[in-house]
Amino acid sequence: MSGICGLFKAPPDIDVAAATSAMLDTLTHRGPDEASICADQAAGAALGHVHLNAFADPRDATPMFAGTGDVAIALDGAVTNAAELLKQETFGSGAGAMHRDVRAALAAYLTDGSNCLSTLDGPFSLALWDRRRETLLVARDKLGEKSVYYSAGGPGTPTCFASEIKAILSRPEVNPELDPDSVALYFAFGYIPGRRTLFKGINKLLPGESLRVDRDGRVETVRYWHLPPIEDGLADEPGCIRQLRDLLMRALERYVNGCRDVAVFLSGGMDSSIIVAGLRELGVPRIHTFTIGFRVDGATERIQEDLAYARMVAERFSTEHHEVVIERGHDPGKDLLRVIRQFDDLIMTPNSYSKYLLAQSVRRAGLTSVLTGSAAAGACGVHRKFLDPEQRAALERKTRECRTDEERYYKLRSRLFKLEEQKDFLSRPPRIGKEDILEVLHEYIGGIRSSDFFRLFLFSNLMITSTEKTLRVLDRAGALASVEIRSPYLDRALVEFSARLPASFDGGRSYVSMKTHLKKAFERDLPKPVLDRAVIGYPSYYWNRGELTSYQNRLFFDGATANGIFNHEGVRRILERERLDPKSAGKPAWALTQFGLWYEIYVKQNPEYL
Repeated sequence: MSGICGLFKAPPDIDVAAATSAMLDTLTHRGPDEASICADQAAGAALGHVHLNAFADPRDATPMFAGTGDVAIALDGAVTNAAELLKQETFGSGAGAMHRDVRAALAAYLTDGSNCLSTLDGPFSLALWDRRRETLLVARDKLGEKSVYYSAGGPGTPTCFASEIKAILSRPEVNPELDPDSVALYFAFGYIPGRRTLFKGINKLLPGESLRVDRDGRVETVRYWHLPPIEDGLADEPGCIRQLRDLLMRALERYVNGCRDVAVFLSGGMDSSIIVAGLRELGVPRIHTFTIGFRVDGATERIQEDLAYARMVAERFSTEHHEVVIERGHDPGKDLLRVIRQFDDLIMTPNSYSKYLLAQSVRRAGLTSVLTGSAAAGACGVHRKFLDPEQRAALERKTRECRTDEERYYKLRSRLFKLEEQKDFLSRPPRIGKEDILEVLHEYIGGIRSSDFFRLFLFSNLMITSTEKTLRVLDRAGALASVEIRSPYLDRALVEFSARLPASFDGGRSYVSMKTHLKKAFERDLPKPVLDRAVIGYPSYYWNRGELTSYQNRLFFDGATANGIFNHEGVRRILERERLDPKSAGKPAWALTQFGLWYEIYVKQNPEYL
């Protein structure tokens, strides 16, 4: 893992090296091992990079930052097909010592220019400064595993980019001004899809998108990759099962990258258990498993199952097993404020906190490299509602009047607060409408092609929810603890293979997904109770047992001052309703509390919360 940042077209009075150093100071958690800067004062350009030595092959632990004199490149993450690309290397050995992944990306650029992005695989974001052409290139990987943000410059102000928004906010010309349209998107989805962020003038690249700034300061974004058409391209079911296993094993090998100590977030479910089984088959010498469990009021026996199932898998594969347990009376305290400050691009999920606790445990164990199955549901899962033919027929009737795939997707997906409901607790009603939301969804769905809407829904979920929620939670929570987290289920070859699976192998009686066939591919490896275990979802309920009361009182009750965002009376009604509802998962209360804290930290910059 690394952090990247930089600026371009800075006016002469800005010392670009010093400015980039100040941006890097906000990203040291992403790379505490080394920092590097390449500055071109004459062009008003600089790249910055902080490095964490994670997933490092003992033969190749150098920082992912290098240059040839004419070209400098900074990389966050990994290029998983680097070995293949280096067979075509053309710039020779004169560039000096260089990390393999950076050398591969640089070689591809020197061969194909910005077209090289379509050849790079893996979880990465990169920035490249071409001194000869006076061009800045910034890119996000195909499946969006690594986010990158930017603020397009104007007259007298530079274009800035960074792995996290807080680095851009360190620039004096960038104001932390709230974007009210993004507030409505956050409360609708629980995160912000599309290019927007909660800050006016700060945007993010979409998955498979690049940003190019030329010598005249023109800013252009280009989508360089889309999912291939989703179509029935495979007919041999046993062959598919064998090929899926082979593809996952290759993905694991690429994502591990020769690392001899690998941690796994192990829930005891099938996805993470397959990763453990695969690592053992690959011969990784030391596998460490980390599980979070809950022993709190209201936690049913089923909610506490993760600990028992994870122990079963850990024993089967002889891992070094660790448990993080949330006990009764757990107080998130200052750790919660640290997590919310880390999530400058806000996401509504208690996972942001619990994943940080797990990552913190990994770091305390002396490790920096973690694999997870968290994104598997998006990459290869099948929505439970789609498994039953009668339910599919009912959903088809429900969406029959919808005009577009975007409208059908929006109709079927769960929402945190409908736009109409937001009027009850926001001091100003949302300015955006349903058509605006459909336009945002089109940025992801518009390039996905399938004659089967349910399969299109699943892959849309991959590109929207998995990309803009699940993966960012993993990256940010891990980065806060200086730990790199990767999900091998997001391997491009694996996802593209999944797009070729037919809707059914038996004439429609059983709906096919990559996940159901991975289960068959690894059924001899895993304990049967793990294979048969029902999906229970994440137990976010525990945030509704008083753990957030002190923060809620300060934000919304005990003499809380109006901040121009909330109608406090409306917020109180929601919190009281949540408190009294024994079936509530606490998500609305969590979303409101988290936004309130985020607003105090980033917009009001209230020292009480800093």
